[in-house]
Amino acid sequence: MRKITFITSLTLALLWALPVLSQDNGSSQHFKPTYKINGRIQYDFEYLKYQNVDNWFNGNEFRRLHLSVAGKVAKNLKYKAEVNIAHGKIGFRDVYIKYNAGKYGSFGLGSMAEPTGLNMVTSSKYISFFERAMLTSLQNFKWGAGFHYSNFHLFDGRAGFQMALTNNGDNSEGFKDPSLEKGVNIILRATGTLIKDDEHHRLVHIGVNYDHRPYKDLSFRPENHMGSKYEYVFDGGENRSAMGMELGSTFGPLSLQAEYKTQKVGADNKDYQMTGYYGFVSYFLTGEHRPYKHAAFGRVKPLHDVFNGGTGAVELLLRYSHMDASQDVLDVNLGLPGNINNITAGINWYLNSHTRFMYNYVLSKDGNQTLGDLTGHLLRFQVDF
Repeated sequence: MRKITFITSLTLALLWALPVLSQDNGSSQHFKPTYKINGRIQYDFEYLKYQNVDNWFNGNEFRRLHLSVAGKVAKNLKYKAEVNIAHGKIGFRDVYIKYNAGKYGSFGLGSMAEPTGLNMVTSSKYISFFERAMLTSLQNFKWGAGFHYSNFHLFDGRAGFQMALTNNGDNSEGFKDPSLEKGVNIILRATGTLIKDDEHHRLVHIGVNYDHRPYKDLSFRPENHMGSKYEYVFDGGENRSAMGMELGSTFGPLSLQAEYKTQKVGADNKDYQMTGYYGFVSYFLTGEHRPYKHAAFGRVKPLHDVFNGGTGAVELLLRYSHMDASQDVLDVNLGLPGNINNITAGINWYLNSHTRFMYNYVLSKDGNQTLGDLTGHLLRFQVDF
């Protein structure tokens, strides 16, 4: 009950403070609201095969089909309403009202991406691989509805802080949560740039993140979206807490990124723990770089796009990803692997800044002697507008 009271009080305090934070400008009293239609289409083909099984799985899907409207209703008051309609279902994504208080940061109410790590906060429009690394599954879902705060103006813009207090509602039901007394999600993230040279596209990002959540089973795939899932349960689990570390860098066309995260599930006389990490390298043969802003990577802009007579941008990728479970986890999940290793090689061809073709070769090893290793060939066509 105290958590609920705190969230309510925080929301009321924000609403009370808005008039004070708005006094620093002399803008017109009559603001005309703005809007912009946005969207993305990601159409995928997946070909998957276990080493000891003769048949291939061949499938295609619209991985993401987002539509949104965004704009402003006042100089510093933004809104966005975004839904995903892939698979014939409607799911909420970014659905929020956000107030930009300048040096005091941004305050948001509604559904936004929870700041749980570098790979997770980077938009699916800009992630380098088809799927995010396995460790991001410890969050269960990217978005959460509630109160969000971010400030990227600390230490002359070289550091940032983000936090979120969100509920446990289902995105396909509008994040409705009639049981807040069971607890909420608490997320904290602090980031900084050790090197930031925009002129020469050199950057070193570091970050730490923490989240605490009510209990939920763990379900994830080994970095494909149409294969079989691993389903872990934690008998007697009451809550989950995770700590993560981030490293990201660009040196012109070369980019390196890595994260480590460990999650503990609170239960009587048990020490349930899941640990994950990944590292990847990216290199642009055509000389581009991965842009960085607000502690996340952004849109790649080809130096010579295809539709103006150029070759577009070509990016080569290699990632190693790992997830493992403690012995207590294995004791109650008989038959599930104690560790999973993924190797992904890929190539991205950016025709222009809003269009790209992607190919990923994925090799997953989990020690299953019956099925053997899983091989995947993944193809994607993506546009956003």
